[in-house]
Amino acid sequence: MTEPSDSTPHGSRLRLAEVADLDDQTFALYIETRFDQLVTAAVADADGLLRPAQHHFLRDLRRLEPLRDALTYASGDLQIAVERMTYHRDARTARTGRLLRRVRTALQETERALATERREDARRRAAGGGPQTDVVLVARGWLTAALPDHFERLLAQTLTEAGLPDRPAAADVLDVVENGWSDGYLDAPRTPEVERLLAKGPVAFRGAVAADARDQADRITELRHPLLQRRWAKALAELTDLTVPVARASSNSALGRLPDDVYDLPEADAKAVLAARRFLVAVWQRRVEHTRLLHHYAATVTDSSRTSPREALRLRAVDKAIDRLVAEQPDAAARMLTGLQQRTASDGLAGLTPTERTSLKRQLVAEARGAARTPRPLTTALPPGPAPLARTAAAAR
Repeated sequence: MTEPSDSTPHGSRLRLAEVADLDDQTFALYIETRFDQLVTAAVADADGLLRPAQHHFLRDLRRLEPLRDALTYASGDLQIAVERMTYHRDARTARTGRLLRRVRTALQETERALATERREDARRRAAGGGPQTDVVLVARGWLTAALPDHFERLLAQTLTEAGLPDRPAAADVLDVVENGWSDGYLDAPRTPEVERLLAKGPVAFRGAVAADARDQADRITELRHPLLQRRWAKALAELTDLTVPVARASSNSALGRLPDDVYDLPEADAKAVLAARRFLVAVWQRRVEHTRLLHHYAATVTDSSRTSPREALRLRAVDKAIDRLVAEQPDAAARMLTGLQQRTASDGLAGLTPTERTSLKRQLVAEARGAARTPRPLTTALPPGPAPLARTAAAAR
């Protein structure tokens, strides 16, 4: 990928140095039309080829997440290009390696800008809801994950008291999205194309997901339907598991350095390894895209449900069930809250990476379960969450 080449909105092909020749309106359309064109613009920007106006437009706060995705994909693709050129002793290897380093630097800068924005957003939320609001709500949500059977029993009681059907609480964001679609909060018709994908067996569906990942210039639109998000996530995970050994990748989330012995393989075998690594990068790009879409759907469901009387009743029932859980298991609740307060920095949970947050949740869930089995004389209590914020507590699970 030393010199990406893409179609402009008018059908011509562009190389890195040509992107700067686009006028502002065409450039805006260019990066929003196709993902591979956004990748070209991101690489051109990392290489210092864009005009200042294009650079600022590309790095607008609203575009930072897509830009991060494009740079992540470009970093993997360029790494594989360097590996392929090294195998063939290509004279362009050093130049492509320099471009790879520039792309990685741009990726780090973009990730820092996103982290800064998340911290600022956390501060804005804290200013409106009190400095401990996020921690308390997350503690309440994680407590239900620590004691799911106990919570489900209490929730069934509060739902019955509210005159609502006893639908299981959303266990994860996928449940939130699927329930939101069923409740009419997501405008996504169940078309014949969606039905065909839903009807596919696991292997055939995984094949469709693989075909979608291979074509970075296009999308199988129906895969983005709310009812297919669970199967899409599962298929992407399966493709990753199947491809990592062939690609000689270091883990399920990082290519790592290409093992030296690959450079001694016959060309056909080396080509297969490099092709698998390139496919793995494409699958990971789709995984990031899937996660971002899932969060968008969940946010839409949350926003749409705020004005629903039925949802308001359900949220009060959820909140009452958590209050009862806290009252019945005070030591587990105290362990969860104090653990969160002790282990989060001044920026709160927004200052944690996804990996750190997952690790912390796993640890505190285990501690809360231990405290529930063997009560301990802890004095910190877990405050009840305001009913309007119960939604956030449930989503935090």
